[in-house]
Amino acid sequence: MLTRRPFRAALLAVCALSLAAVATALWWFNRADDAPYAVSADGPQVTLAYDGDRPDEGVATFLSVLVQRLAAGDVKGVDALADGYPDGAGAARESSEFLRPLAASAAAGKVTAKVAGVEDARPLPQRLKAPGGGTSQADLTLADGKHLRVQLAREHGVWWGYALAPAG
Repeated sequence: MLTRRPFRAALLAVCALSLAAVATALWWFNRADDAPYAVSADGPQVTLAYDGDRPDEGVATFLSVLVQRLAAGDVKGVDALADGYPDGAGAARESSEFLRPLAASAAAGKVTAKVAGVEDARPLPQRLKAPGGGTSQADLTLADGKHLRVQLAREHGVWWGYALAPAG
């Protein structure tokens, strides 16, 4: 009888530690990392309005940073926003040519964004391996009526994206 109590206590301690380890692992894999970019207080002031529902805060921040960098003429800064996008870095380097002339349009006034809903069509094993994923796109209408489409992808809770050739 006396030997059962220490065994039970040890078993309960092992179970508690195991549960704590599982909870910590779940938290670690499902955490959202902070975005490595932010709206600059020193950059140009931009007004971003939404056609339809306002997207989640991560998409809104990403689009504000993109428009601010574009308005400042910081094409390399816009291209850097594709660094975390799967296979987006190559596409971003190609975007520099058509982004440069849009700087004045982005700085001219209000930019309107229409953002599609988030989808995550990845297979379940990939979702478990890299949680916090998804894709979307935003159509931006600059102050002078020029259009720009932005492909968006969320990796580990951080939004990345790159601009596609303007529609008009």
